[in-house]
Amino acid sequence: MVQTLRLLPLALASMILLPVLRRRLHPVRLHPTTETTPPIEVNDIQVGMRRLVLSDLHLGAGDRLDDFTADAELAALLHHYAADPEPTELILAGDTFEFLQVCLPDVPGLEWSSRAAARRLETILRAHAAPVAALRTFLARRDNQVTVLIGNHDFELHYASAKQVLRQALGLAPDDPRLRFGVRYEGDGIFLVHGNQFDRWNRFVHFDGICEPFEVVFGTRLIREAINLLEDEPVDIATLIDNIKPLSAIFWYALSLPTLRNHATRRLVTRGLVLLINVLIRNTTYVVDHGDNGRVSPGLSWKPAYHQVTLAATLLARAAGVRQQSGVFSEAAFQRAAEQQMRQSVRAFRDASIRGMARVAHDPRRRSVSLFICGHTHLAQIVPLNERQTYINTGAWTDVIVDVATSRRQQQRFPYLEITYPAKGSPPEWRLLVWQEAGRLPHLWRDEHAPLLEKVEDPV
Repeated sequence: MVQTLRLLPLALASMILLPVLRRRLHPVRLHPTTETTPPIEVNDIQVGMRRLVLSDLHLGAGDRLDDFTADAELAALLHHYAADPEPTELILAGDTFEFLQVCLPDVPGLEWSSRAAARRLETILRAHAAPVAALRTFLARRDNQVTVLIGNHDFELHYASAKQVLRQALGLAPDDPRLRFGVRYEGDGIFLVHGNQFDRWNRFVHFDGICEPFEVVFGTRLIREAINLLEDEPVDIATLIDNIKPLSAIFWYALSLPTLRNHATRRLVTRGLVLLINVLIRNTTYVVDHGDNGRVSPGLSWKPAYHQVTLAATLLARAAGVRQQSGVFSEAAFQRAAEQQMRQSVRAFRDASIRGMARVAHDPRRRSVSLFICGHTHLAQIVPLNERQTYINTGAWTDVIVDVATSRRQQQRFPYLEITYPAKGSPPEWRLLVWQEAGRLPHLWRDEHAPLLEKVEDPV
């Protein structure tokens, strides 16, 4: 019996890895379509214009899956800058809209069509009428502009139908340059992307547009086929799932809890791991069809996949209530292993963006660029890359869990980056700010992990 239990994780891992290997050896070929979005480059950018960068709003359908609860705060920020006569460009740096958690009776969850994209965005815009109205007010000033970058949660914005839905909601003509879309923003001392391409779970083989068949990355499958289902579970931890980055950390967190003896928690963990493994098995490897030369998807490599799946299978056996004999794993050892995996997942997820931006900054063509900006991780950060260049993560406007073990949340909930130019041709000056309720000035963002040398509430 003991020997059987010892072999169970290896058997489960084999059952998982063989289908994964088969899918990697027989990838799906992607054929790019005309539904594309170009990058925004130097010649597209007005030099010296004030810019505001917000990321990861995740505006949803207004239902139980919608994590955006800051309609009043976002509308107040937009009205504040709309009242200022200085021309301003608002850059929404990806994952502005939460397409992946919009569930409609007339649109199948796994339908990735032009029609589905338009219907999902219409639902989102109706659910958040106050920010949409504030955007219209902001754009009523002819010198203001809104730029929407595409992220992994709103990848469907590549569809012309979705772009047109947003234009109509803002009262703009189809060719009005005050609203534009991009996959990258580069110029006037700035390099800006959403950041999902630095994340192996959410990296697209062809990020510049829609392909046939529609490219579904691992992170998209995980949300559609696991996370959305787990939020229905009757246990407190289920409500935290969407607020932890990376998503994998929630499973390690749950497995480290002493409350795993609780039936509801054990059910959540077991179901979560089963769904995670099912998504892993069904995940697809893609190549782009460029004649005889296909580019292989940068998905899970063999060794990390084997390690993760083996450990997940081991913990799945434990979560299902298998009692292993001494000499295998004790209760305390399982909890320590899960805690270590959780910390490693969070650290690796955060550091991947920094390393990716550092590689971009090292390119000789970008020596004159001083700001390298992204979102995606939901964790606001300021990291000097060298004496001339700085990495800034603009964080998120949803509730963010910064310490999974204690469920501690980010205190500075509404971060955004303000970029100005003191003189024509000068490098950008910037402030990472935190918006507050109407009537109060924004304050400078502070690193909550560092000692505070002055009060956070001091206005700028």
